[in-house]
Amino acid sequence: MKRVIYFKDELNDDFSGMNMKKPPLPENFRYVRKNPFYRAACFLFYRIIATPVAYAVCKIHYGVRYVNRKIIKKHKGGCFLYANHTMAAGDAFSPSLAAFPKNTRIIVGREAVSNKFLRAVVPMLGGLPVPDGLKQTCKFRKAVEEYIKRKNCVTVYPEAHIWKYYTGIRPFTDVSFRYPAELSAPVFAATVTYEKRKIFSRPRAVVYIDGPFYPDMTLNLKERRKVLRDQVYTVMLSRAKNSNCEYVKYVYSGEDADKLSA
Repeated sequence: MKRVIYFKDELNDDFSGMNMKKPPLPENFRYVRKNPFYRAACFLFYRIIATPVAYAVCKIHYGVRYVNRKIIKKHKGGCFLYANHTMAAGDAFSPSLAAFPKNTRIIVGREAVSNKFLRAVVPMLGGLPVPDGLKQTCKFRKAVEEYIKRKNCVTVYPEAHIWKYYTGIRPFTDVSFRYPAELSAPVFAATVTYEKRKIFSRPRAVVYIDGPFYPDMTLNLKERRKVLRDQVYTVMLSRAKNSNCEYVKYVYSGEDADKLSA
């Protein structure tokens, strides 16, 4: 039987089921570590432990298949990857496979580093928690620039909230497109769609990669952000039409739901 979830706000409703607190980041939180021993440990942890786990989660649980992944591999420098947020745990691992062999950084919520253990492990896995306050925002911005210089793939989920197995594309703002617009870095779109499987009731996730989209540096920053956002949003809407099943049905239940259904 198909699961039904009722929502009221496409921009702010979250169905991750985690309900974790978002404590402020410690003032001494470091986004970039330059110690060679720490970086070597991160590399070993990321490639020897995290990458096989990512493969197992994505391939076994979600049956992930990538379409056109080679276009990221062909790009030799740093880049940004924007994806729809529908695979829950899979969203933590899929970007590293999509961008392999590039190292991947994923912008995550502060709840992802809500205790000392997570603050130690999540950055080693590539997590970049959103900043808290002006001082940390400056550090975060410099960190993103540093990772682009290191030819990493910085992943952003512009929808911000998880809607598991959702087959549409929710509206999102152009705020997160500030980074590629400032750094003149290419942007790729990763659209997760869902296809029926013969054996399992849970659908297969098929991820379409599109791009690169480059910021038009002749425009002002605000215009560059908007153009990039519109390019990514448009291609995601087009790719989302490839979903051929609805494992979870989302139904609008806001105040004007009766008017829309009339």
